[in-house]
Amino acid sequence: MAISRSTPIDFAKIYEEMAPIVERWFNATIQIVDPNLENLEWNEFTNSYVSGTETLLWTGSARIQFIGIGSDPGTLAGFSSPGIKLARIQVKIDPARDFIRKGLQIRVTDGGEDPDIDKLQFVVRNAINSSYAWLRTIECEVDVKSVSDGS
Repeated sequence: MAISRSTPIDFAKIYEEMAPIVERWFNATIQIVDPNLENLEWNEFTNSYVSGTETLLWTGSARIQFIGIGSDPGTLAGFSSPGIKLARIQVKIDPARDFIRKGLQIRVTDGGEDPDIDKLQFVVRNAINSSYAWLRTIECEVDVKSVSDGS
C-alpha cells in the first residue's frame, strides 16, 4: 500500500513502536551527575580547591559505545591525545530528566559486558538528537588513563 504525500507522518506513533525496541540494547547503567564545579573555592591551607557537593540528576539504563579519539585542548592543532576517547552514550528519552548540558559527568555503575567501563568518568560534550528521536544520544570525552573515584 502506497503512502500518500498528503498523509501526515505520525512521529509519536513511530516513537511508541521504536523506543522500546532500541531500549532492549541498553545493557549498562549510568548516573548523570552535576559536579557543581562553578562553586570551586581555593583553600590556602590545603593548597587545593574545595567544591560543593555534586548533584545526581538521573540514573538509568544505557548503551555505551566508544567512537574514536578525542581532541585534547592541551595539544597542538591537528594532533590528538590517545588517552582521550570519544564515547556515545544512549539513554531513553525521559521528560522527567533535566537538560543534559556540556560539562555534566556520567558515571557508569554497571558496564554491561565490559567491567572496565565502570572505572571511567565521562564528561558530556553535548546531547544531540533530532526532532525524530527514539532515544537521547549523549557525546562524551573520557580520559582512559584515569579512573573514576566512584564517589
